[in-house]
Amino acid sequence: MTKFVIVAGESSGDLLGSKIIASIQDLCPDATFEGVAGPKMTQAGCKQWFNSSELSVMGIFDVVKHLPRLYKIRNQVIKKIIERPPDAFIGIDYPEFNLSIEGALKRRGIQTIHMVSPSFWAWRENRIKTFNKKIDLMLCLFPFEEKLLEKQGLRAIFIGHPLADSIPIVTDQIAAKTDLGITDDLVICLMPGSRRSEISFHAKLIFDAANKLKNELAASGIDSIRFLVPSKFPDLKDILIKYHQKDMDKYTFLTDSRKAISASNLVITKSGTSTLESALYKKPTVVIYRMPTISYLFLKLLNVVKTEFAALPNILLEKEVFPELIQNEATSENIKNEAINWINQKDRVGGTIEDLTQLHHQLRKNAGEKAAQIIEKAVAS
Repeated sequence: MTKFVIVAGESSGDLLGSKIIASIQDLCPDATFEGVAGPKMTQAGCKQWFNSSELSVMGIFDVVKHLPRLYKIRNQVIKKIIERPPDAFIGIDYPEFNLSIEGALKRRGIQTIHMVSPSFWAWRENRIKTFNKKIDLMLCLFPFEEKLLEKQGLRAIFIGHPLADSIPIVTDQIAAKTDLGITDDLVICLMPGSRRSEISFHAKLIFDAANKLKNELAASGIDSIRFLVPSKFPDLKDILIKYHQKDMDKYTFLTDSRKAISASNLVITKSGTSTLESALYKKPTVVIYRMPTISYLFLKLLNVVKTEFAALPNILLEKEVFPELIQNEATSENIKNEAINWINQKDRVGGTIEDLTQLHHQLRKNAGEKAAQIIEKAVAS
């Protein structure tokens, strides 16, 4: 019997963990799993020590507030593992928490496998020097991570990205519009963020830009336009009502970001995973990001950020496929102008779709199955 302890700290990790559990069980039916799991991992057969939601904290102040509880869970997880060592520990993302567990386990000779490499290539690159002391095997979602980690002597394998597996290479915008009951000619998806702090910086900015865009398009004879706003925060509608109540009929609020992106001709989004989603749906996109001025100056002063680009598709393709408007450049006028450029430049859109299709194929590797095969082989050896 092969025994695994697995820890996932967020809903995305829970989904990936459930796929890995199912794939390992196909290869090794007697395998057992226990650890920190969400509903999907539990349903897949993982015995739950703690619920993943207990690790869900956002922002430095939230982390500090819950630090005693997080330390207690971490120490209990380590204690349980040491008392009954598994064949391998699998940490999925959630780096600060999982790396601290992996370090304690590796010192005791327990094999550690980490899925989803921390973004050492974007900031705090010195972290890479500590990985060897904590991790036996890193499973990476992006191909360049494998090369960078192996240069540092860490065994790393690129497995592909789960998003690329779950989104079809070719999608049907007309079917997506029909499914949402949309008949407008031009559909634009607005994504100001998934966290309250992001929404506070981006929502009014994006709505102001959308209003300017609507007015400019109307002046040129284009008034069949629909703005889709995927979000689980009701506050977003309140912000729109406060500043642009008369335009409410042009907006549709929904919770499913993928449906919204699929039905759209254009996406305006804050930098983050949503840029990769948009890329995999092959949508022209304007990327924005704002943060507190003091935080931005701090990052610039210490030269903490190491990448030329902010958006993942630009980083992966090593060129600015999606225009980026960061900090002071992220104004409603600039956002509107970049959106107009996409709408008017049909040839540019065609070339971008070719680039994004190539990227999709590169990342589409059936990550869950590939990870399971690598893990099973690592444990067997």
